[in-house]
Amino acid sequence: MTRLQKFIRLLPFLGLLVLFGLVLYGLHLGIFKSPMLLKNFIHQFGQWAIIVFILLQIVQVIIPILPGGISSVAGMLMFGNIYGLLYSYIGLVIGEILAFMLVRHYGKGFVKALLSPKKYGEFTDLVRSNDDKKIQKLLVWTLIIPFAPDDIVCLVAGMTDLPFKKFLRIILLLKPWSIGVYSYFMVYLFEHHLF
Repeated sequence: MTRLQKFIRLLPFLGLLVLFGLVLYGLHLGIFKSPMLLKNFIHQFGQWAIIVFILLQIVQVIIPILPGGISSVAGMLMFGNIYGLLYSYIGLVIGEILAFMLVRHYGKGFVKALLSPKKYGEFTDLVRSNDDKKIQKLLVWTLIIPFAPDDIVCLVAGMTDLPFKKFLRIILLLKPWSIGVYSYFMVYLFEHHLF
């Protein structure tokens, strides 16, 4: 393998390291405490702000670093309601697909590393039964009901035999509803100083 090939294979890992570095830097600055602080932080990246925001949404699915809804509210404040929701959708869908595929590749150990033992225990019966219809229903309901733990269910779905095409269809069709309802509700709370 040539040096160039090795470098190309390392690029995704380097990208993740840079992104995690930015997240740690953001945690240090306290920018994840409010949508306005997050908005101001992301705006510093100028023309790269959209990419940084989408990457933040991708990471948010796998490693929840923000209190619920702050990133979506920040996206709507930065880019407007329509584009903010669109960029959230892109990032969150990619994140959920990535999470599903990582679980398929690395197995239960990956999920155990991300979830608390209590959270993991809540879903073990579902995984043991390995009932595709049951996991599909749960995934659909967690996407329809705002504030339900759809990211966790996506991780758990990766441990079952649910076909990727069915998973993808459910995510692509229902995620816009989930993001829209959740985001507009959080913007309402933010604008009325209720959080």
